[in-house]
Amino acid sequence: YKQWYQRRVRGVVMCSTVINCILYYLAFISFPFDAATTTSGKASDVPIVESNLYLTLVMGVLLGLGDGGFNVSIFANLSTVFEHKPAPAFAVFKFVQSLMGAGAFLYCGTLLLPYQLLILAVTCLLACFTFTYLERFPQHVLIVLPTAVPDE
Repeated sequence: YKQWYQRRVRGVVMCSTVINCILYYLAFISFPFDAATTTSGKASDVPIVESNLYLTLVMGVLLGLGDGGFNVSIFANLSTVFEHKPAPAFAVFKFVQSLMGAGAFLYCGTLLLPYQLLILAVTCLLACFTFTYLERFPQHVLIVLPTAVPDE
């Protein structure tokens, strides 16, 4: 059962990575390069492919599928590794996720869209490789959060 579960979770993460990379490519070709840096609401660059409603809806679905696959896999992994005290692990995960989101807000107004998409694609691939690499280790090796107060 454990090998089947690991293959399934690993498959979801890899599928989410592919979905996110497709999404980043679609965003690259359908939005102007200076769309993130312009303040007037009108970008001076012309996109490679003219964006339309259907392409935007497909990109929204891909974003939901890719992000949902990653989150479900990470939550499932955290709940199995830290099954007795999952709250600190989830708190650390959400803290790091929020910290990375705040860091993205710092550069989003100054960096052109292709560079932002490159950062997203590289971190997405790094997350996939790291997740699949760490899935191979036994669960007791991965536990790094000590309990502060023992249960009485």
